[in-house]
Amino acid sequence: MNDLNVSPPMQSLNKLKVHIEFLKDRKLAQSIAQAVDTDGPAMAELLQVESQAVEDRHLALRISSTDPELEDPQKPPPYSELDPHHAVKEFLLQTEHFFDRNGNLGFDEEEAGPSKTFPRQQEKALEMPHALDSRCCSCREAFRRCDVIEVPCNDVYCVGCLKRLFNISARDMSLFPPRCHRVQIPLGLVSCYLNAEELEDFQNAQTEFSTDDKTYCSTANCGKFIPPSQITAGKAECVRCGNFTCTYCKNGYHLNDCSEDPDLQTTLALAESSGWKRCYSCRALIQLQTGCNHMTCLCSAEFCYLCGERWKSCSCPQFTERFLYERAEEVVDRDFGLELRPRDRQNRIQQVQEDLRQNHECEHPGRFQRIINGGRRAFRCEMCEARHWKYILQCRRCHVQVCQDCRRNRVR
Repeated sequence: MNDLNVSPPMQSLNKLKVHIEFLKDRKLAQSIAQAVDTDGPAMAELLQVESQAVEDRHLALRISSTDPELEDPQKPPPYSELDPHHAVKEFLLQTEHFFDRNGNLGFDEEEAGPSKTFPRQQEKALEMPHALDSRCCSCREAFRRCDVIEVPCNDVYCVGCLKRLFNISARDMSLFPPRCHRVQIPLGLVSCYLNAEELEDFQNAQTEFSTDDKTYCSTANCGKFIPPSQITAGKAECVRCGNFTCTYCKNGYHLNDCSEDPDLQTTLALAESSGWKRCYSCRALIQLQTGCNHMTCLCSAEFCYLCGERWKSCSCPQFTERFLYERAEEVVDRDFGLELRPRDRQNRIQQVQEDLRQNHECEHPGRFQRIINGGRRAFRCEMCEARHWKYILQCRRCHVQVCQDCRRNRVR
């Protein structure tokens, strides 16, 4: 029987069967779409497990390589410890192919039509992220886009290789700063993948390699670099072993003068040509302008200005007439200014000079004389150099002028 002989009721029945098959296919398609929507979180979890398996495979390949730098590689950080921004980026890359152009869950018509089963669609979805492999320019391994880092020269490194470059550069000055094709690689690109110790080592290397006059611990079994922040007046303290190093000669720290200190040697040469002396106790430089040869240092040490020996332990004269006369002039001009006539001034200078000769070791007995009204020039304390306008105290025998504080706390 051909189609032309089919009765109208039979034609209607065939149309009904076709429509029923269409409805069944439509129901199946809706069921598949609902299943994909429901199983989305599970699929994402499977992606994470699969990603970890890929990372483990790459790690095993590296361990089996002959690269000496990878003989003892560090275990990759757990997924939960990744930088939050990196985790979000990774999730979006993994799941972007589960959505259509309008943001709805599903697949392209040519891939997710009724002719494909749901397991096949899942298999296709799991394969998608790995189709986006990027190849590391160093190890030549393939990685997901979210597991590689693009450096300024547009080359691509995996996280492991870029970390290795930064860690090696912290120990090798020829590789510092890390660069690719002569372009420096910023620390910020890899800092979130470095642990605290690695980050500290790199930052210490930055300080070490940028320091011109480097100082390393003089202890034989230490040798650690000592940053400028640990150096004070030529004395460098090692934070590792606690020992001290001289920054000039690079040997163990010593209290005596360092022959390698250029500034000190220049100062000593100037002192020698100017006739300055050094305190035998604290090694401070002292210049005698006026007065006797009896010097009392700020550290309380007393010594002879001519030979530098302890006071009264040498046969040098106790005063030099030139210095004594200059001190007498200073006292007269201070006390009388321009009020005296030349002859009276000279007589007064001779009188003060004799007083100083007799009292060059004055112990300042009795009460000091209070002199008031310092005028516009004010008084100047000869010990602390401070100026005072109200009054000053003066010894009646040696004519020294001191302020109230020095009279109480400095005069010995």
